[in-house]
Order: sequence, then structure tokens, then C-alpha cells
Amino acid sequence: MAIDDSKQNIAIVTDSTADIPKELIKENDITVVPMYIIVEDQAYKEGVNITTTEVLTALKEGKTIKTSAPSVGDFIEVFRYLINEKKKNIIYFLGLSSHLSSTINASIIASKSFPDVKIKIIDTKNVTISMGFIAIEAARAVLRGRQEQEIDSLISILMKRNRFFATIDNFSYLFKGGRAPFLGKFLNMVAIFKPILTLTNNGKVSLKKMTRNREKAFTGIYNLIRNEAKQNERCRIGIFYGEDIKPALKLRDMITQDKSIKIDEMIVTEITTIMSAHTGPDIWGISYSPVIEDSMLHVN
Repeated sequence: MAIDDSKQNIAIVTDSTADIPKELIKENDITVVPMYIIVEDQAYKEGVNITTTEVLTALKEGKTIKTSAPSVGDFIEVFRYLINEKKKNIIYFLGLSSHLSSTINASIIASKSFPDVKIKIIDTKNVTISMGFIAIEAARAVLRGRQEQEIDSLISILMKRNRFFATIDNFSYLFKGGRAPFLGKFLNMVAIFKPILTLTNNGKVSLKKMTRNREKAFTGIYNLIRNEAKQNERCRIGIFYGEDIKPALKLRDMITQDKSIKIDEMIVTEITTIMSAHTGPDIWGISYSPVIEDSMLHVN
């Protein structure tokens, strides 16, 4: 099908680990490709026919749980729909860090089925709502009429500037899943210390610091966010949680009451089933994303 290149008609696509609330997906016209979660050999689509609560219950019951990236066929179906039905001639896929999933590889292979359409596959090197903010802001830029080069610039800035911090009460799930092998040497310390995890610039899970207990981890994450906000810039805050929302709400209240943190938007969101399968029920944390004005976008 011939595509009219005279007008940029841009689609923003992400995967279901972005933890974007449903209302924001709809409001900003974001397309979400679901991941798969396999419970006792039964495959489910994340966000479609299984809930985080069901996954956490299965974990506690000791059931075998595996996860899988969307297939090449899934991506081909999504890209074809956006091209043929929605008349998009530029598609951005903003995916989970390639160090944590094969999602990026599957999307690259699928994009080759559409050589006449510009499909940009971007490894965000981010996770959860930290990745979600990149997709949300790119989609909002599209709705404001920003063009391809401006959106490229926005995505590049947010990938470099977004921050992710999390703590897990029991990180044996994460270690067993192979996403953070460095934690193996700390397993015997879990009853004494709590980790604060972050992401490296290339999208790998990394240990930011060890704290003495849960409360120290809580304070540590709060202080890390205050430090990010020290330049007096406007920001967006995303707080995510597993089974227990109480730490997320406590963190939300502390941050909203701190006048040194200039918040334009705050999202409190439950982590998706894929994340909960790898982290277990006792995770919570925060993402920081600076507000980037259109005037700050660098276009060559």
C-alpha cells in the first residue's frame, strides 16, 4: 500500500512492561504490545487475560512461571494495523532494555517486513514507568504536532535523564530470574540489608547501594530523588509497587510535601505481571523524568 510521505503521521508503540495506566494509554493514543507470561505451561498475554495479583499468588504457591517477549508475528500484526488501518508512515517502538528481554530483537525482525515504512526500533535502556514516561512524552509530542527530528531529540534526552530506583525485600526472585546475577553474593545478607537498585546507562540492573533495613532503603530512595531535583527543574514522578501499595503512598506523600521537588505530574502504578514474575511481590520504587519543553529540543 502506498504511503503518503508529504505528511508525517506518527505512531508511538511500547511494550506492556512500561506500566502506563490505561487512561494515559488511551488519552495519548499509545499502542501497547503485550508480553507473555507462562504459568504452569499456560500462556497469557500481559494486561489482557491475567492480573498481577494472579501472578503473585502463583509465585507464592510455588508454581512454575516463565516470561516471554512478544513474537515477531505479534509485532508484524501491530505494525501492519498501524500502517494499513491507521495510515501511519512513521512508527516508533520504544522497548524494554535489551539486557532484560529479547523484545527489541523481535521488533527489529518484524520491522523488516515493511521496507517502505520508517519503523524506528529504540532500546530505551529503561524499565517500568521510567520507560513509560518516554513513551507518554513522545506520544504527547506527536499530539502537539512535533515532527520526527524533534521527537528523536526528546526521546534521546529522556533516555539519558530518566532515573529509576527500586528496593526489594526478597530479591531471590530477581536473582533466580537471571536479570541481576551480581546479587548472588548478597543473598545471605537479605535478612540484614536491603538493596537499592538502579539501571546503568546501557540498561543493566545495577546495585546503587546497600542499606541497613527497609526504612533506610526508603529514606535512601527519597534522598536520591531529592538529589535529582536539586537543579530546581520541573519533573514527573512515577511510583511503582508490587503487592503492597503502602510504601508507594508513603513515598508519594513525602515527595509531594517537599517543596524543593517541582512536580508537574505524578503517577502511582502497580507493576505489571512480567515485572512481578521476576521481582516477586515485595518491590517498590520510583522513576524521575525531567520536563522537556519543545524549545529545548535540538533539531539539526
